[in-house]
Amino acid sequence: MKDTMTTPEARTGAEALVAALQALGVTTIYGVPGEETTELMEAISASSLEFELCRHEQAAAYMASVHGRMTGRPAVCLSTLGPGATNLVTGVADANLDHVPLIALTGQGARGRIGRDAHQMIDLEALFRPVTKLSRTILTADAVPGSVAEAWRQAVSGRPGAVHLCLPEDVAAAPTDRPPVPVPAPQATCPSPEALDAAADRIRAAERPLILAGAGVLRGRAADALRAFAETTRVPVVTTFMAKGILPAEHPQTLFTIGQPGGDYIDLALGAADLIIAMGVDPVELSAADFTRDGRIPVVAIGPEVIPADAGWRLSEQVCGDIGMATEGLQQCIAPFCWADVPTFTATRDAMRRTLRRERSEAPQGPVAPQDICRVISDNLRPGDTVLSGVGLHKLWIARHVSPRRPGQLIVPNGLAGMGLALPGAIAAARLNTEGRVLAICGDGDLMMNLQEMETAARLGLSLTVMVWDDGALRLIEEHGGADSPDFRFGNPGWDALARAFGWVHARAGGLEDLPSVLRDAQDAAVPVLISIAVDHAAGGGLPGTKSGTPQEPEAGPDVYTSDGK
Repeated sequence: MKDTMTTPEARTGAEALVAALQALGVTTIYGVPGEETTELMEAISASSLEFELCRHEQAAAYMASVHGRMTGRPAVCLSTLGPGATNLVTGVADANLDHVPLIALTGQGARGRIGRDAHQMIDLEALFRPVTKLSRTILTADAVPGSVAEAWRQAVSGRPGAVHLCLPEDVAAAPTDRPPVPVPAPQATCPSPEALDAAADRIRAAERPLILAGAGVLRGRAADALRAFAETTRVPVVTTFMAKGILPAEHPQTLFTIGQPGGDYIDLALGAADLIIAMGVDPVELSAADFTRDGRIPVVAIGPEVIPADAGWRLSEQVCGDIGMATEGLQQCIAPFCWADVPTFTATRDAMRRTLRRERSEAPQGPVAPQDICRVISDNLRPGDTVLSGVGLHKLWIARHVSPRRPGQLIVPNGLAGMGLALPGAIAAARLNTEGRVLAICGDGDLMMNLQEMETAARLGLSLTVMVWDDGALRLIEEHGGADSPDFRFGNPGWDALARAFGWVHARAGGLEDLPSVLRDAQDAAVPVLISIAVDHAAGGGLPGTKSGTPQEPEAGPDVYTSDGK
């Protein structure tokens, strides 16, 4: 690519926008261009920005979202006006609810057409406003640098999120001499000593405290601080789906994940707790009623922003500021105090470990129980690998049964929980991940949402693996329905022919005994690999955490929850 720009005196609005993005450190734009983005595409081509052509705008937004999750810095997703912009919305909303920094950029017709009934013209600023932290139409070329700077600031500040800028085609072509506007890097906010002291006093007064760690711990790069706190105080740690990996499965303080739709071992531990220390938990990650017992368990909240008063939490204390600083400050306030083991916590941990190791498939060949698939994936994970989950019934199994080896190794979308993220997200992850293999785990319904991006992966020459759980139905909907529910079954393509048509390699796992070698072979492949595997949901025992699932499983042993809650 050329790395030259026209002089500031002759710069167009489109060139000013590209220069502003470059000045702020943006490296990548994922998108689908259109006629109204012609000026912008020419400016991008003349810059050092990498433009990755996608096959659908929703996939472009998902790619930018995963880019932001992995780097902590926004990427851009680009569309043209009208249907291009409406296609972008789902992926943008997904990033915003998961608090991922992202910049959505849409073309638009000339300013004189805005607000009129005209071909492909809709109010894009209004369209994106409910699903972004900022949505703005840039009305003059001189306003471009400042608008980009403010969009960036809002995308990365506080709880990060998505922002949207709309660039009319005549503004993109208009001249401006305005230079990029600098944006200071966000500064970590020190929690107040008074708040730390109050929180420490409340924690010391608890007999059975429990840490609930959320996605904010990963965003705040505070996993090491939280681990040190847990090891020093011996307070157990439960994570949300999105925070898995903060503690490895073998760590003595881990109590695994919360968030299954029915009763789970972890719920027994929560019921025994007399205080929850919520570190970096976003209200969107799970219902407060799920972990506070409808507000009966008090909460000490630690995070960058105030928890809304109507979030349903029974807040005893709140520490606002950098999560890592707050965690280290609490540890200093509490040390050398530590807690004795709580029998229910210990029994919960041990029951989950037995559950994760139990084999459920009925035969070495044929459909495989979902728990067994997850166990094989966990056993074959290398530290440098990255795993992405799609959305559907398989996500619940992955969130409970896949055991990452490091923080951030497993990406589980859970705010908007939009189907179709895993495949395009794996493309973004494979561009960034130079140490290991990227594995996207999709249900067949999830994979078909953005199947066209298999061409994108092949065209970019990426090495990644997509595993599709082949069951021919929307299983999560079926599981929630009754005997008289509608039939949500569907047909699937021939996976081998499909993979070859896109230039991929297909590997079919014929059963549990095949799966480890199939996964290991895929890890070493230099091309994209599609693994298909038939899933035996009956052997899995129903939804994770439901009456047909975990608390009644035979390996649970004696009751782990005593009458006094201890």
